[in-house]
Parts: sequence; C-alpha cells; structure tokens
Amino acid sequence: MFEGMYGCLSTVALLAAGWDCHRIRAAERCCLRRLERGRYVVTAECSDPALSFVSAIAAAHTTTLPIESSRLRKRVVDLRILVRSYVDLLLPDAVFSHRSALIVLGLPSPYVERDDVFAVSVSPRSGVRLAKVLVRRRVLERAEHEFVDGIPVTTVLLTLLDIARDCPLAFSVATLDAAVRSSVVTIDQMSSFSEAHPVCTGTRKIVKVFENVDARHESVAESICAVRFGEHSIPGFEPQVDIRDGNGKHLGRTDFVNRRAKVIAEFDDVGDYHLDGADPQVTFERERRREYALRYEGWLVVFRVRWSVLFSADLFLRIGESARRRLVMDDSRHEA
Repeated sequence: MFEGMYGCLSTVALLAAGWDCHRIRAAERCCLRRLERGRYVVTAECSDPALSFVSAIAAAHTTTLPIESSRLRKRVVDLRILVRSYVDLLLPDAVFSHRSALIVLGLPSPYVERDDVFAVSVSPRSGVRLAKVLVRRRVLERAEHEFVDGIPVTTVLLTLLDIARDCPLAFSVATLDAAVRSSVVTIDQMSSFSEAHPVCTGTRKIVKVFENVDARHESVAESICAVRFGEHSIPGFEPQVDIRDGNGKHLGRTDFVNRRAKVIAEFDDVGDYHLDGADPQVTFERERRREYALRYEGWLVVFRVRWSVLFSADLFLRIGESARRRLVMDDSRHEA
C-alpha cells in the first residue's frame, strides 16, 4: 500500500483557488514547501486566515504531513512526496517502476542518495529525463503491471527485476535481500521470472545481483557490506555465524566472519545500544565483554563498519589486508 497521502499542489491549483504569487511566497514561509518549479507539498496547519485553503488540506484526516528531518530520512520522505505528486501527471500509457514502484507497493527502499530524488516510470512509447522524473522506454505487457490504490505500477517481480537490471549493485542486492528476507518473494521465483522475461541488455548485472542475494543479511548495511567485500575481492567472509569456545560455550553471533583467518567484521549501529529502552552503557559493556571473549579465543575483532564508511574503500582494504596477513601467518606456522 502506498504510504503517505501527502497534500501536493501545483501552482495552477493554487491560482485556481484564488491565490497569487505573493500569497504563495507567504505560504512557503510557514505551510508550503516547494518541491520543484510549480509544485508544492503542504507541511503544516497555518493560523493565517489568508492561507486557510492550505490549512484546511493540512487538517484533513486523509492528509499526511511530512516529518521534517535531515539527511537520509529527509530524502526518503522527499521521494515519497515526489512520487505522490506525479500520480496525476503520468503519461497515459506509463506506470511507476523501479524505486517509485517500491514506494507504491510498500516495499523498503534501502537508501536514497542526495541526487537520486526523482520519480521513475516506464512507458512503451516514450523515454525522457526531466529534472524530477525519469521515464524509461520499455515494452510492458498487461500482466506486468497492476493498480495499487488506483496508482498504476509494475508488479513486484518486474519491479525487483528492473532494479536488479538498472540500479547500482549495492542498492539492488539490498532491495532483493529485504524482499527475500521478508518473504515477499523467493530467489527461485525471481530466477524463474527472469528466465521467462529475458532482456536485451543488463543480463550479466541481473545474474551478479542474484549471486549476491542472501536472506541471512539482516539489514541494508549488511547487504551492502557483502557487496563491498566482493567489489574489493575479499573472499571468505560469511554472514551471521555463531561462534563458540573450545568447550562449546556460545560467545556470540557475528555479522561477518572469515573462519580461516579468524577475522570478524561487524556493522556498528549506535541505535542498537538503545533498543527496547536498554541502558546504552550496559549494552556497551556487554558488547565489550563479548569482544574480549572472542579475542581470548584467537579472533581478531577490530573492524567496526559504520554507515559513514560503507561506500569508502579504506576500511575494506584494511580488512582484506588483515585477513590476508593472518592467512599467510597461519600457513607459515603449518609449514614449520
């Protein structure tokens, strides 16, 4: 289901309601936010009688007011708003696809880059790129699209196949991982659908995405970590491995482990220290004791991956070099 019935208005609609450019500019200072030229979203109720038209829309039970946040969260909200604003502007034969389809279908969108806030659709007749919308020219069979709350959109399977074909590898893998993890689809269903719908371009990319999909990845960050290991040719890291000591005592479950090198890499989410109202200091101390226990058993637990470094090379190069050195040392000991 499409989340967020945002109040989107065009300049034409505001002029038809008796507004002029001066009133629009006044509303931008309190209850309207400009999405692009000629398009606005209602952001708040306003006590100014002159702006009662927008205030009434904001007060309606069917209107969702955007939560003003920052960075990634704001970009995700902006993308939802933008998709909603283009519902009535789609070409007659076009349907929402790719990331826009994820939003309409209620599927998770892993992340939104700063320059990626635009709507995406497909049309069998036209292909065009504008400032805030991308229309891809694609042949579209009747069975490959549906209506969700009256909005035309590609089916779940075609949406995921389009993403695997056209989006960056990390985004594609994280999207499909989430869909498989939440039992929306299975990788077998995706593979069968792909074989039944061959494409002229992008086949290798689709295969690469399917090779990297693994429902054991428990978060977007872990999916991206796995992709980064592959991009930097760092073999041997397995997700979600339970580690025990020599007596069989469970020491912990780690995000990624190279068993031979005994190297551990974990995604460090500060939010985990506050889960379920837990005392972050207690959680941190428990995590520290767990890490000491792992070190005592010979594991190298020094690599904490944060979101801010997921797309940089430095940390992953150091992880790869550390694993390589430990394997060389282990091989030398065995030869001796």
